[in-house]
Amino acid sequence: MMILKIKFQQLFALLVTLMLAVSCMDDLGNYDYQDINEVAFGNIDEKYVVKRFDNLVINPEVYFRLDESGMGEYEYRWVAVKDTGIGIQELTELSESKNLDEVISLVPGDYFGYYFVKDVKTGIETQYRFDIEVTNSIYEGWLVLSDGTDAPQLDMISLIDGEYSPIYNVLDGSGIELGGEAGFVYTFGYDINFYGIYVSTSGNGTTKIHPDTFEWLPTYTIANEFVTPQPADLELDNLESQSGRTGFALFGGNAYYYNTVIGTAYSSPINILGGTQFEVSPMIGKGGQTTYSAMYDNTNKRFVRSYRGRMYTFAASASTKFDYNNTGMELVYMKSNDYGGYNGAAVFSILRDPATSKYYLAVFNMSNSAQLYYGEITDPNFAQASNITVNPVYGYLYYNIGSKVYRYDWNPEIPATRLELDAGNDEITMLKFHDFIGGKAEYVTMQNHLIVGRHNGTEGKLEFYDVLNLNQPLNLVDTYSGFGKVKSISYRQR
Repeated sequence: MMILKIKFQQLFALLVTLMLAVSCMDDLGNYDYQDINEVAFGNIDEKYVVKRFDNLVINPEVYFRLDESGMGEYEYRWVAVKDTGIGIQELTELSESKNLDEVISLVPGDYFGYYFVKDVKTGIETQYRFDIEVTNSIYEGWLVLSDGTDAPQLDMISLIDGEYSPIYNVLDGSGIELGGEAGFVYTFGYDINFYGIYVSTSGNGTTKIHPDTFEWLPTYTIANEFVTPQPADLELDNLESQSGRTGFALFGGNAYYYNTVIGTAYSSPINILGGTQFEVSPMIGKGGQTTYSAMYDNTNKRFVRSYRGRMYTFAASASTKFDYNNTGMELVYMKSNDYGGYNGAAVFSILRDPATSKYYLAVFNMSNSAQLYYGEITDPNFAQASNITVNPVYGYLYYNIGSKVYRYDWNPEIPATRLELDAGNDEITMLKFHDFIGGKAEYVTMQNHLIVGRHNGTEGKLEFYDVLNLNQPLNLVDTYSGFGKVKSISYRQR
């Protein structure tokens, strides 16, 4: 019985197959077959190599089998696809034009490029695949933070093939949109595995961005570097690194210390002496790599010094020109540099006497607390000064009053003020000498450049001047434009 059943099932299956075949033969000729408007491509390379933030230009040739003139209705798309290696592909739309001519802000790496052509009439879409390699155009150079028309913007004057070229809006596609007002951009190697590039605005707080790709993640905020709870959008007043892998975060009248070498993270305020906490200025003379750092106690009107996260007073015997421990004045400015060969330990500070409204310059050496100079600033208009900075080679004080930049030389027996630059109707938005780490020849040269930020009401520009000794004028060496109101600049070293 089992054998018969199997034979019957086989016979039934054969009959069904024959019936279907006959049905199909009877149906021949009942369909209205139409040619497809097939698409062929030309003038597209197999691979393109493009520097990040450069334009990728492709002018393809597209041939339509049923539309030789190409005048039909078509839609075009250019797409880049990144294989993350974890089974997820990230797709980025590049353009919806027939020809591709777009700035590529993709993170450096390898991508599959796709060109899609869709026949609107039939809905049929044809694709062509090619490869894209995005290389790094942001390896080294100046990071420029400015206030744009609608929001802050980070640009870069990038060193590419031995020449500096501006690249605008380098955070495009990074995962963060800047808001509020520009604060500062700052760089230092705070970790052996991660170079710190910090961007600070009133709308975002203070945050790192990836040092090589400029990508941003929520975990990069400065708040995540604190052991103690902080607001996610914590905005620092100042951030200073004494050397690679150490840092001072200052805000709200407090100072916090970080040192990856000894395993110290930002935690509790360090501005405490004798068990009493005091208000500390956000300005700091960071000192050399192995010296104390100088801070200012606003509460008790005195200089204090910090070493590895602990606070100390200055020895009374060190007060040979002014009293470290009781100035009775307000701190207006403080910064350290390499002046006098002190390798970052030369501290320049400006104090204002509230009783007389006079200003005094105090210069001292953090490596041994020696006081180098103390005297009244004789420029009668100094109360109007802004954007103060100090040249690390000659010690000249630079500042602007309105659109005019002045140099104050305190070294001669009679200090002298000299007009260095008249910007006319332009606004001076920034003056700076950048403090480089390391002794590369090009860094030593650039450290002597006065960087001037100007804004003409429409756009901002940066001018780099070489400072010459004695009575020689500033020597303009470079100019870059196309920015907003430049507020801060820092150099991404390699």
